[in-house]
Amino acid sequence: MNDRPIRPSVNVLADLAIILAYKEDTARLEKALRDEGFTVEVQRATYDERELTYSRTIRCLLNHQAAWRRAADRERCTVVVESDFVPCVGFGRTPAPFDPARHGPLAWAFLYGGGPRIFWAHADGTLEGHAACPVATLVSPLAAPLLVRFAEEEIARCDPSAHSMWDTVFQWSIMGWGGRCFLPFRHYGEHGGIANPEHGVARVGWASRFPLLMRFDGFNNHHAECLLGPLRFLPPYARGSRVRFLATRLAARFVGWGRLLTGRVAAPVRELPARDRRRARLAALIRLL
Repeated sequence: MNDRPIRPSVNVLADLAIILAYKEDTARLEKALRDEGFTVEVQRATYDERELTYSRTIRCLLNHQAAWRRAADRERCTVVVESDFVPCVGFGRTPAPFDPARHGPLAWAFLYGGGPRIFWAHADGTLEGHAACPVATLVSPLAAPLLVRFAEEEIARCDPSAHSMWDTVFQWSIMGWGGRCFLPFRHYGEHGGIANPEHGVARVGWASRFPLLMRFDGFNNHHAECLLGPLRFLPPYARGSRVRFLATRLAARFVGWGRLLTGRVAAPVRELPARDRRRARLAALIRLL
């Protein structure tokens, strides 16, 4: 008999979904999220002349920062998604990756996260770990100020015109300030866009070392290696082609298995008992089966 406590669904914890956009068409995503039970707000970034000289990554951070400030002012959690996110059917009704009542007020989660690494697989079925690309996140009111603080410090620290790796390292700051990051057992949706061209110029990610692989979006390690169910609509990267979509999904699965077999999926941040290490590795395997 399964005696795990039942976690509340995503749209029980979060009634609001904020879509981060610039000039993109968000109509399909808005409808999909409303159909999943959310109130939807589209936050379209505006930039002054100085900010237009910033790199794409820093302009993206500014948009996230505004959403995190909004999330910090609310009583319930907030779903924050980028405009190229494609949710799975059942996105809102699925149990959330964490429960604030059990995991604390500083918990937050990736609903989709690139290159996930499991640190701890807990007995209640939740996973703590690290991921990149906050394309879709579930942010609690008390974790949101930590994210805002990170954005403020990162923008003050870096050269804003240069490519920033903030979306792969920001979690370490949040953890250092007491935040707890949870991963979805299977991704609640897909990163539907193509890779940021700045990544290739900056040689970010293993695929950037192989120009031929960079031509095929599926190997860029920013698509979900496992999904909780079918997607609500065909992602933009498919460009209307079901064949391109299936090929990209297959490549993402291939990358997921490669990361598992090379030990890049289960990576504790501190020395754990052998039982806990085995549990993390087993969870990583089950995610892909």
